[in-house]
Amino acid sequence: MHAATCFTLISLVGLGWALATGDLTYRYVASWASSSMPLLYRIGAVWAGPAGALLLWALVLGGGASVAAATMPRGGVLRAWTTALLAPMLLAVLAMACLGTNPFTRLAFPPDDGRGVPLEWLRPIALVQEPMGYLGMALAIVPAVMTVMGAMGNASWRAGARRWSLATWALLGAAMLLDWRRRYGDTAWAMDWQWAPVHDGTAFAWIGATILLLAALRRWPVTATVTTAFVAFTLALAGLTIRRAHGWDGVHAFAATPTGRAAAWLALAASLAVSVELLRASSALPTLLRRAIRTAQGAALLGAVALVATGWARSAEIEVREGESTRVTDRFGAPWSLSLEGVSKVGREDVVSTVVAVRGAVAGRARGYVTADVRTLFSRTTGQAVAEEFFAGVSTGLLQDLRVDVRDAGTAEAVLNVQFVPLAAWLWFAGIVAVVAAFVAALAPRAPTDGEDA
Repeated sequence: MHAATCFTLISLVGLGWALATGDLTYRYVASWASSSMPLLYRIGAVWAGPAGALLLWALVLGGGASVAAATMPRGGVLRAWTTALLAPMLLAVLAMACLGTNPFTRLAFPPDDGRGVPLEWLRPIALVQEPMGYLGMALAIVPAVMTVMGAMGNASWRAGARRWSLATWALLGAAMLLDWRRRYGDTAWAMDWQWAPVHDGTAFAWIGATILLLAALRRWPVTATVTTAFVAFTLALAGLTIRRAHGWDGVHAFAATPTGRAAAWLALAASLAVSVELLRASSALPTLLRRAIRTAQGAALLGAVALVATGWARSAEIEVREGESTRVTDRFGAPWSLSLEGVSKVGREDVVSTVVAVRGAVAGRARGYVTADVRTLFSRTTGQAVAEEFFAGVSTGLLQDLRVDVRDAGTAEAVLNVQFVPLAAWLWFAGIVAVVAAFVAALAPRAPTDGEDA
């Protein structure tokens, strides 16, 4: 396992080097990189395509298996069987990368330049969001296998499975926050950005990690424990499949249907029920571990409440000219004055942003500037516009956010969609607290009384 992980890392570094140097003899480089992309984004294109994502998936899975094997007692039955079950999975992923979508396929006639990544990927948050999701979903397989092997044998497994489940839960929680934050500023997701973790597959694996943690804390019958682990394993694979396919395209339409809304409420209710059960199940743990888990679950409950509140946003579409202002009413009934301060174009020959600056004031008190932009990508050969992305400007407040999306912009006027999103700041705050507390719980030292029952 250590050797397989090492060679996978060498392959991934080689692909990253080809992207960084712009070696267009590789099909993958020509498909996902271009000379106009900054170096950091060219390296980030390692996980942009399906082939590179498979290689990253293999590295994370192999690394997780190596760490799990290295931290288990040598000669133990659990160590042997966990490694034996993870090895064929790593072999299957590597086989898909080698025989299916090989990232090292050569082109007979290299193009003059590559196609590059979609315009929405040229944002710093995208560099972190994608690998974070892959990391959490791939590592979720490790505690699932550990739980199956431990429940079917006699070796002590709960403490190790609990640590892995907590670490995975924290990583997936951080990935969900990044999913939300990225779509929160994307105009195309203005009305249903809350579904971003479903679209990116992270939510499925997060649910699996949550029930894995519950299985490690509760003494269920062997059949129930093994079934729970298989369900979590299936959810992690489902999340990876959706992310590898670059999202579930029907999530926008599904979110707008009565079935989609009912499914969201059902999933939220189930998550709250599991969170309450986790709070109860942690009562037998050592003090530090119990407090960390309860803090994480309490923050997760607060985040769920804030997420529900953000669904009650109030929006209005306005048309305003430079130097003029218009009045809108927020979710709490307070009057706002929004004035267009200017429209300007910035950028270079291939990427040009039309930036719209809006100044807001509520009850006579200024709330500063909000800048939204429309980013246009031009072809270097023809000079024609080939892609256009809209990004929102956000002014964060304690009780609500002011969010401004550009619908259309001229030289001195703009059509804007204005949203007032309640308690959005509480979602970010609660999510960060939950992630940090879960990491603390995963790294907490094992107490002398922390036996198999714990």
